[in-house]
Amino acid sequence: GGSVRMIFALLHMDIHQQGIVECLTHLASTVISVRPVNNTRYAVATSSQRKKSRKVMQKEEFFSLTEDLTLSTEIKPNQTGNVQADLHTKSEMDPTSNLTFNLHLSEVERAEKEKVALPFVFSEEKKSSLLRPGRGSGRIMYEPDSNDDIDDEDPDDDLDV
Repeated sequence: GGSVRMIFALLHMDIHQQGIVECLTHLASTVISVRPVNNTRYAVATSSQRKKSRKVMQKEEFFSLTEDLTLSTEIKPNQTGNVQADLHTKSEMDPTSNLTFNLHLSEVERAEKEKVALPFVFSEEKKSSLLRPGRGSGRIMYEPDSNDDIDDEDPDDDLDV
């Protein structure tokens, strides 16, 4: 009995239901998606790899097969057109645009946010007054009276003699 360290599988996403594809993608540590780029001789391979430290490494490479069946890869194709436009729109895409709630603040909201005094966040003046030692701070003033029975041999009164 050897143990299985890695399973390599080929999955055609257009054949299976979306839920099955999403489940397998969630379980996999590495997912490589290959798709053609419209009206070009290139295809793009997008890889996403999750490390044990939960860090996700993503990479996108363009490749093509030459006439002698040699694989050539490029980080960015030399041609203009849909490939570069596709990369441009991905870099400018706002991740908060499709949310059902608003994460952006208006100028009025931002100004109001700046005015709010947070608890335990003090101004410099208050910090200095709190940290400045005052008169008699930290000293205990005790004057024994006649009712105090102080025994010099047992000052904490824990011995029964």
